[in-house]
Amino acid sequence: MLVARPVLADARTEARAHFKKGMEAISAGKYDDGIAELEKAYEILPHANVLYNIARAHAEAGNLEKALEYFRRYLQTEPADKDETLAIVRTLELRLKKQQAERDKAQAETPPEKPEGPEKPPQGSPPTPPLAPTPAPPAPAAAAGIGAARTEDVFAESIVTASKGAQSPLDAPSSTSVITEQDIRLSGITKIPELLRRLAGVDIMEVTGGQTEVSIRGFNQRLANKTLVLVDGRSVYADILGATIWQTLSIGVEDIQRIEVVRGPGSALYGADAFNGVVNIITKKPGEGRSGLAGAYGSQATTHGSLWASGRQGELGWRMAAGYDYLPRWSREVPNGRADVRTGVGDQVESSRTIRLDARGSRRFGKLGTLNFGGGLAQGSLEVLGIGTLQDIVLPRFAATDVTTSFNAEHFDARIFWNRLRADSSLNVAYVGQSLLPARVEQNVVDGELVYKTKIRISSDLVNDLRIGGAYRYKDVVWTYLDRDRFEHHYALFLHDELEIAKAVALVADYRLDWVPYLERFQQSPRGAVLVHPSKQSTIRGSVATAFRKPTFLESYLRLPIQLPVTGAGQFSEGVRRDDPSFILNAERILSAELGYLNQESDLFTVDTALYFNRVSSLIQLAATRPLTVADFPTAGRQDIATGFFPVAFGGWENQCQAYNVYGGEAGVRTYPTEGLDVYANYTLNLVQQDNSGCTAEQLSRIVADQRTSQHKVNAGVQLRTKSGVDGSVDFHFIGEQSWAEQVTNFVRQEIEQQRFRLSKYALLNARVGYRFLSDQADVGIVGFNVLGLEHREHPFGQLLGRRVMLQFTYRF
Repeated sequence: MLVARPVLADARTEARAHFKKGMEAISAGKYDDGIAELEKAYEILPHANVLYNIARAHAEAGNLEKALEYFRRYLQTEPADKDETLAIVRTLELRLKKQQAERDKAQAETPPEKPEGPEKPPQGSPPTPPLAPTPAPPAPAAAAGIGAARTEDVFAESIVTASKGAQSPLDAPSSTSVITEQDIRLSGITKIPELLRRLAGVDIMEVTGGQTEVSIRGFNQRLANKTLVLVDGRSVYADILGATIWQTLSIGVEDIQRIEVVRGPGSALYGADAFNGVVNIITKKPGEGRSGLAGAYGSQATTHGSLWASGRQGELGWRMAAGYDYLPRWSREVPNGRADVRTGVGDQVESSRTIRLDARGSRRFGKLGTLNFGGGLAQGSLEVLGIGTLQDIVLPRFAATDVTTSFNAEHFDARIFWNRLRADSSLNVAYVGQSLLPARVEQNVVDGELVYKTKIRISSDLVNDLRIGGAYRYKDVVWTYLDRDRFEHHYALFLHDELEIAKAVALVADYRLDWVPYLERFQQSPRGAVLVHPSKQSTIRGSVATAFRKPTFLESYLRLPIQLPVTGAGQFSEGVRRDDPSFILNAERILSAELGYLNQESDLFTVDTALYFNRVSSLIQLAATRPLTVADFPTAGRQDIATGFFPVAFGGWENQCQAYNVYGGEAGVRTYPTEGLDVYANYTLNLVQQDNSGCTAEQLSRIVADQRTSQHKVNAGVQLRTKSGVDGSVDFHFIGEQSWAEQVTNFVRQEIEQQRFRLSKYALLNARVGYRFLSDQADVGIVGFNVLGLEHREHPFGQLLGRRVMLQFTYRF
């Protein structure tokens, strides 16, 4: 029978409200009311601790049969405290036997009642002895022997990224946002970076069908490199570019439990590349949740498929997943029948095609800790817009793998992983007679980290939370575009120290020291924050932080000969300059100050606001063309043996002379006005002032004003779930106009120069309507991207985005 289970729109919030009411009722001795509320919470959003509290409440009320039933259900979840719970079960079984024995004894001592009323005793006979008293109902069992109640708010939002440890967003030293599993499912979105579009302060730029770039609080670009992306704490950016290539991830949206976003510099804990924020994708734990499959098909053969299985045997949990994605281009760069060009791939419709496999496991060792292990593979093809003048690049083949293991104990966390990326690439199109610049790259990264953590109660009002760690990262890159095979050893030490004062004030200090081999010096990244809690569920936060982005392998060691129209002549773009061997790039820098306020007092709404100032300097860009001079000829003018070209000019990279002062603000509210309805809205203001005071007159002649981040951005949306099984979501996005300073080739002057490109404001409406059936095991839906069909570009060189529609089906078992 097709019956939908009644589940509410914001499951976590509703479950949390019932949980709080239930625990309050149990504390007041109203066991029936409290148990009913906890059962509602468990029905909305199952959690093992709720089963435990229901069992304990039944035990306290003296209902030992029900208590044993729920404790046994709790044990079926294979909890970490399995041995302690088994001891409780044995204690209750003994109590139940004793209780039953006393009941049987009392019944045996009581004579059977006569069927009729008592007869008068004969005159002179002795008086009838009194009947044995009927035992009173058992008094509530003592709390001893049944464990302590799980009073922690199990449905409260928790994050791990802001301080490398689990905490409430109210205690985080930075602005944070969370995309929940429910947000993911109701949206119908199958591209992971697109899930972030709804967040305040996060900039999303879809450039091609398979390439979406993410930045935080501005400075987005093609192959964006200023936001660190993690999967379960493991960095996934490509060190060759410093960018995240999302198609190389071995997970799909169905594998994600939540996504945490930290807005603001994160180098104090995560080192280089956490320049303006951190995105941490938290996957579902091995052994938790159901198995299932999902599929979607839509416009231009857009395809998404996932299959996953999860299970647990004793202390060992496992999860395996596989998937396939096909994404077409939004528009074609090369029409059929062109005889004057060559293409890097034959299929000019495909933007991305990916196959992915992922397997993870965990093994608990009692109180010693938990061992996590696993690996993943993603392979396929991809089309991207490259950096600078390389505006259309194809990767006909790529393969990305990882092998990861970690151990988490009470006072130590250890982790090591190996990331590998191999790919072929070329230009998508080139005129006949010009090179497609074919290349091959292989990148191997080994990364390890060890953290010591402890929490010390200094006094009744002072608690100190301390984390000290060290990290090592080895990088090995073989790439056609580099001067030679390169490898680097990176080292780091970091500290997180938080002092809580009477639960009303917290002082947070973070510091990290990174050794950067290319720079041959240490980079320091401090952060300090003060948190004041006007109430238990609100926080005022002030923070100051710095961060840096080190030069990538491409920027540091590039060697790319570019053929010029003159036969035998070439321009050489180089990181290690033959015309200036002592040249070295500096790291990009940011200094940030922020004042934020978060209020979660009500179960009906949440308010989150932030004001910030960022000072950004030394951004890395393509250098202006440097012509070969007579003085350079003896050392830099020799013929290149590999290509046969004679250098007539040089290019490469340089730090910008200009700096940027960014003034911004974010304000968001999420509200749950009635059962089954979830509404959110947020606004982002970003004002950029370009400071050219550090530039020479010659540099000023080449600078173009840049306002690539919209001054105004609005997101708003609604999620709806009904008891009849119909659910859906609508998300609206407005992005203000932009002005991009992009580097292009001036073919007349044979040099690279900056030009200004305007990008019109645009609105985007995405929606999904679905239906749940088979007791919530299955659902079908229709998903629309850009439902209104308002064609627009999200980058001046990006493809023209139109409307796309997909049909989806999911089944869980």
